[in-house]
Amino acid sequence: MQGIGEDTVLADRYTLTRMLAQRDDQELWIAFDSTLDREVTATVFRATSAHADAALDSARRAAGVEDHHLPRVLDVGVQDGTAYVITEALHGAESMASLLQFDRLPAEEVRRLIGEAASGLGAAAARGLHHLRLTPHDIVRSPDGAVSVLGLPTDAALAGTDDVSSDEASRIDTVALVEIAYAGLTSRWPGDEPVPGLLDAERRADGELPAPSELAPGVPGDLDTLCRTTLGADEGPRTPGELARQLAPWSSERVSDSGRRPSRPASAGPAAALQSVPGGAPSATRMPGRPALAKAPDDRENTDAATDSRATAPVPQADHDADETAQISRSVLDAARERTARPPAAHDDDYDPSFTELEPPVPGLTGRFEPDRSSSKLALLLVALLVLVAVVFAFIGLRGIGGGSDKAAAGATSQSASPSASASASRSASPSSSPSPSATPIDITYVGYYGTGSSENPQMMRNVIDGDPSTYWQSFRYGSAALGGVKSGTGLLLNLGSSQKVGSIKITTTGGPSTINFYVTDEVGPVSTKQPAATLTGSGTQTATLNDATGKYITVWVTQLSQQDTGEYRERINEIQVLS
Repeated sequence: MQGIGEDTVLADRYTLTRMLAQRDDQELWIAFDSTLDREVTATVFRATSAHADAALDSARRAAGVEDHHLPRVLDVGVQDGTAYVITEALHGAESMASLLQFDRLPAEEVRRLIGEAASGLGAAAARGLHHLRLTPHDIVRSPDGAVSVLGLPTDAALAGTDDVSSDEASRIDTVALVEIAYAGLTSRWPGDEPVPGLLDAERRADGELPAPSELAPGVPGDLDTLCRTTLGADEGPRTPGELARQLAPWSSERVSDSGRRPSRPASAGPAAALQSVPGGAPSATRMPGRPALAKAPDDRENTDAATDSRATAPVPQADHDADETAQISRSVLDAARERTARPPAAHDDDYDPSFTELEPPVPGLTGRFEPDRSSSKLALLLVALLVLVAVVFAFIGLRGIGGGSDKAAAGATSQSASPSASASASRSASPSSSPSPSATPIDITYVGYYGTGSSENPQMMRNVIDGDPSTYWQSFRYGSAALGGVKSGTGLLLNLGSSQKVGSIKITTTGGPSTINFYVTDEVGPVSTKQPAATLTGSGTQTATLNDATGKYITVWVTQLSQQDTGEYRERINEIQVLS
């Protein structure tokens, strides 16, 4: 978009730092709010476009919808022909489209994601707001498992598709949610318009869309029926609120494997039912859940509070349908045991596909839940051997104390005889171990992520300049020191505010040795074709001499990761100080 780029400042407050996505009619940026010292998301578009006024009005109405599934609208305005909508940033969130790059999702995680999204869109529908352009890219999951829906304030208005009736708009959003559920269950997109990053579902010879159960095993009966009736017969729920009630109950936490649908014992009362309703037991960063309300009338009339963000989807009081999965059979138990012997199918927020689970810690033990009698005896024997070895080494160490003290005394005498020579040798061995006494700190105005793919733990980046060595930023974990072979490096981008001469940089890391390259530039760009100003290959606190290199940005580029005490490979940076 003309006139918009990196370092553009909107409303004398929001500095655009990194573009996330671009369409013909809008751009999505990460921006820095200098007033509140935090990152935000900025949607910008031309104020002269045909639908700009409608989009701004829609964004202002969206600001009045208080629902934790919808990113809060913080500011709306126009500056120099550019319209902008500022919303809260969702650090580390991944879209369903991104999650489906690896494999299809567990069925109960699909139920949870779509149910949470439907609850948010139901709350918006009660205020007359509809999405109308919903795809798997618009439903995102944060590292804590929270679900958010993107694009509600502006997407429909900018596309000029917001002139349909309320009933029709609710049906469009509901069908889109079911299409996304189909994609989550099968990793195939059933819609007419292709979605970037997803394969299209191939129709049968009769032209009908195959049911999810025909493409993937283990699809619950109710989800299979929902997709068949909604996408194949134009039946099923008509509004997001109806869809949320039909999907409930779902897990209150992220389902990371082939988890089961939450069920309620027949003897449990209403209090037990609240444990698995939407919004239950949310993370600390989200709004606390409220008790479930009694079932309300159809929300197509928008006359009840069932779609209000303060209410959660009701728990059906009837018995579960025929696909009840609460009982664990022998075959399920055997399958669970088999899963313990192979890498997990679902990844946590910082899981890298090249990472391989470690072998069992005690040789001879299998992946069963409980060791048998022979395995227990083997483990006890190994423990006894370890204790015996420890006792032998302790005895040898005690014998060496007397002789060692004499050698230490002689060494101390020799050391005191030539202190100046020792000090001189120390300085010549590590010329960059400490900065010049005249060096002064240079302020770092902003710390951002540098690298390919999704930003790695951006909420931790400012820890490297907070002056507290007990805090840190850490990368994702990888399968090897060379980042598992999936990328060439990862790191941080330091913004000094203006072009300055840099004498040295002091960095403190945790873990084993790593390789860190430093680049000083006036523009942000690829470093693969540049020579680093300095390179460090150690650990702990180190100082790199940059020889008065001049630039506005310092790229801290890690090409070999530290191995932490836990055995995992990830870089952990505690503090960074730039000196003149």
